[in-house]
Amino acid sequence: MKTTTQQTDVISWETFYDVNAYIENEIDFFKRDKQEFCVSILGDEEKDPTTITDKEIEEHFYASWSGEDHWVFFTEDLEEEFRQHIGKTIYVQGKNMGWRNRTGHKEFELKKGEDIFREIAPECDLTYSIRKIKENEYEINISHHDSPMGEHYKLKIK
Repeated sequence: MKTTTQQTDVISWETFYDVNAYIENEIDFFKRDKQEFCVSILGDEEKDPTTITDKEIEEHFYASWSGEDHWVFFTEDLEEEFRQHIGKTIYVQGKNMGWRNRTGHKEFELKKGEDIFREIAPECDLTYSIRKIKENEYEINISHHDSPMGEHYKLKIK
């Protein structure tokens, strides 16, 4: 009898930029931990968390959050992951790009971690996710108005 084993890949790193998902995650977190909402968001350690309604939490985030905090956390993730590759050449191959679903490639020198986003993503509202598939190789998915089903990229660090 012949037996085989299946090897599963372990994702060692991933991050995303999706303002709506970020805000929804924040709302869900603070609905579960209203004391933290009082302290971290309202800055009021004396406020009774039982007086906070879910609707108040939702209204706070929908009315006042633009996603700037999410951008900061996202770019910090990129900087931390890619700082050891500053000065290296990045090769990116994309498919299903834009409304014409084009295919193409690009090379650029990495100057800062944020370049992994800026050199690839269009300037528009979008969602962006990146995950490490193996050492020096990443997959990126970007969805936006011209590509709602997503653009797909393979990134290699040379």
